[in-house]
Amino acid sequence: MKTDDDTYIRLENFVQSLRPLPREDLYYGYVIPCPSMDPFVHYMSGMGYLVSWDIVEWIKQSDIPKTHLEGPEDKVFGEWLRDGHRARHRYNAKWSMYNYPEPPTRCTHELWPDTIAVHLLKNQEKWIHTLNYFNVTRGLKPSKLYHIP
Repeated sequence: MKTDDDTYIRLENFVQSLRPLPREDLYYGYVIPCPSMDPFVHYMSGMGYLVSWDIVEWIKQSDIPKTHLEGPEDKVFGEWLRDGHRARHRYNAKWSMYNYPEPPTRCTHELWPDTIAVHLLKNQEKWIHTLNYFNVTRGLKPSKLYHIP
């Protein structure tokens, strides 16, 4: 899996969502553009996407990635899969993966319990709000390494 550093992943929910899915030729994430629900039309958002190991091996061996490196990483990655006729199994995790609620856009909604990933946590306040919502910081002992108000 590749994810942005401003994305919070809820690992237990993420793992549960993967359990019923195929283990080969898999491309999993949040379909772009925001209104689209069809994972075969465009590509998965750079907030976080996962591919099966056979696709990783194909990327290592294929000439397609070596000759197509320019552009937004998530879009280019999707084009590699399209051009290589890969990712026969695609899973759109929308709306369990989404952008932080503020500012509101077509890619956002409020935080909710079935969340897999929250993206665009660009400042400390957004991280704190998100972690508090999911009770991640409850019970943490004080440390010199972090400060949680």
